[in-house]
Amino acid sequence: MNEWNQFPLNQSDTAEETTPQNEPQAQEPTISEPTPPSQPPSSPYAYNPYGWNTPTSTPPKPPRKKRNGTKIALVILGSCCALIIAALSVVLVLSYQGINPFKGFEELPDFSENSQAPTVTITELDENAQGLSTTEIVQNNINSTVLLTVYKSTSSLDGFPFGQSYTEQEVQSGVASGIVMTADGYIITNWHCVVDENTNTPYPRIDVTTYDKTVYEKATVVGYDASTDLAVIKVNATDLQPATFGNSDQLQMGDRVVALGNSGGMGWSTTQGIVSGLARDVYEDTGYSIKCLQIDAAINPGNSGGPLFNAVGQVIAVNSAKIVASGYEGIGFSIPINEAKTVIDDLLEKGYVTGRVSLGITGQTYSDAYYKGFLIYSIEPDSALKNTEAKRGDLIVAVGSVTVENYAELRAELAQHNVGDTVTLTLLRSSGRKVQELKITVKLGEAKGN
Repeated sequence: MNEWNQFPLNQSDTAEETTPQNEPQAQEPTISEPTPPSQPPSSPYAYNPYGWNTPTSTPPKPPRKKRNGTKIALVILGSCCALIIAALSVVLVLSYQGINPFKGFEELPDFSENSQAPTVTITELDENAQGLSTTEIVQNNINSTVLLTVYKSTSSLDGFPFGQSYTEQEVQSGVASGIVMTADGYIITNWHCVVDENTNTPYPRIDVTTYDKTVYEKATVVGYDASTDLAVIKVNATDLQPATFGNSDQLQMGDRVVALGNSGGMGWSTTQGIVSGLARDVYEDTGYSIKCLQIDAAINPGNSGGPLFNAVGQVIAVNSAKIVASGYEGIGFSIPINEAKTVIDDLLEKGYVTGRVSLGITGQTYSDAYYKGFLIYSIEPDSALKNTEAKRGDLIVAVGSVTVENYAELRAELAQHNVGDTVTLTLLRSSGRKVQELKITVKLGEAKGN
């Protein structure tokens, strides 16, 4: 689904060709104090009592790494607002990478733990099973693929001259797709299909439409996870047709796949292709902590959250993103169901993904001619950094002996640890033109949300 608030129409951006990334190499952080320039270095951060890097305004999007000199735009797919329906060539570029990492998600809806929650059941592919035609695959699954219509709240003051009345209403914000998981209304989709990035909370209204034109209004958001771009919603139903989930680990390059979803906001639409690649690491461009299938089946805005089927009609992935750029065609990404199962099961039972480490801070990548690292923007009340010397405006430059120069590297290094592990962070702090190095020891907490 496209994020209209987060990704303005006609916005342009670039990302580099997605290729597997190497883990950061362990090395001792080299931290030196350069000769102060005659003028503060040009950056979005001002010298002041808080330090060289205290934001004076909303921080910009972090810079993207350049690789091989080839510029590509990697976009999140999904819903189509009226402008997209009128001009389907418009795509919205991904831009959320690096914002609010390692944060205990206090805005997460307070859903009680559900010990009776269903789980994703994966059916092994019978080696002797005969493949179905594309028509048969679609006919078998069209009732287990649903359309999502998303609304957001808007308000206005009416009356002359200053507005004597206040009006608030829900307006359609876009459309997306979903996969029926259970007969009683649990539906799998993407995180970016259900969350308003401006508020970091679910959209106030999500309607679900089935192929027989039944509309279930105001679905409940059960849980969602930005790191894997997965979400689960629920409608009050009793007789939906659940999809059958297959083993994505059994896929091979060249296997036929079929996509089904709300392409371009036109309702049920299907395309087919092959598996072009397995376990693609697209973290740098999407922020996903999950490796994706690469496919050449056409997927477009509106397809997000919809199913990808194998040759016998089993759901083996959730469509999520694609690459769009001059000279590039047919490079899409889907989240494999075997990888998604653990996340979905946690969302159903807990409302969030368990076992993820958290520093309990917000911030983003900072880079100038002198310093690179992760800028601490705020420290949450339950942060691992609470009651340490760390404070807003500090720059994290190393975890243990591993230097980190950006959000991606910090997150990758922390992901090597478990909840409860103790790590040493190296921080830089400036006061005027003097830079001080600090080392703090923290105990990693658990992220209670995306």
